[in-house]
Amino acid sequence: MNELYDFELEKYHFDRNKLFKRLFQIANAKNIINLIEQKSINKGAFLVKENQHVTGFYFILEGKIKVFNSGANNKIQILKLASKGDIVGLSGFNSSSYWASAIAEQNVEAYFITPKNLEILLGLYNDFALLLIKALAFKARNYEIRQKHLSLFPATERIIDSLLLIASKFGMKNSNGVFIEHCTSRKDISSFAGVSEANTIRTLRKLQDKEYITIASKLITIINKEALINQLKKYCCPNNLTSTLNTCYVNSFY
Repeated sequence: MNELYDFELEKYHFDRNKLFKRLFQIANAKNIINLIEQKSINKGAFLVKENQHVTGFYFILEGKIKVFNSGANNKIQILKLASKGDIVGLSGFNSSSYWASAIAEQNVEAYFITPKNLEILLGLYNDFALLLIKALAFKARNYEIRQKHLSLFPATERIIDSLLLIASKFGMKNSNGVFIEHCTSRKDISSFAGVSEANTIRTLRKLQDKEYITIASKLITIINKEALINQLKKYCCPNNLTSTLNTCYVNSFY
């Protein structure tokens, strides 16, 4: 079953590339030149804001984005991280307002499409519509799989999971390992993991003491990724869970 899921993951990346390749072709077609706008968003600026009127959706060409909303007592909850090949704001389609905010962690280039124009494009290009549906279906499945596995993780492992996901989305490989400079504040990591900030600070110190990571202020380098993954496997990939969960989560998500 692991091999099947890995195949599906590869197919998704292929379909996502096809989606954006097709979108690029459509964006450059003379007959729809006014339906798609390319926008530049500076670091620190919002792409969309929670509870504000839906004006359109962003198909990300370059850059890194943090998507979040406010919970009880206005506590920020990070929902996901987005980068090249992702779509931001689409959960507001057929809705009057956005239910989450998205802020640029670095300069972003994106195609911007209004709800009305997206409906027109979906009606004009059936192949584009199908690719978009496939991409959204896989994203929904990814979210469900992660939520299912998070229920298996104690607080420490939830923090490790969040750190690995941030690295997989925003990290850069160097001679020491995987270097991360975005979404590495203790507040961001604790929000993504759904644990306390104090617990996150203690856990990061322990991981540094074990020489799994190095920390320099907000800069984190994962120097022993395999050790972090193996710690998660103790909870999500024991023999008695494999057949139930159908896939080893860590083999496909990081």
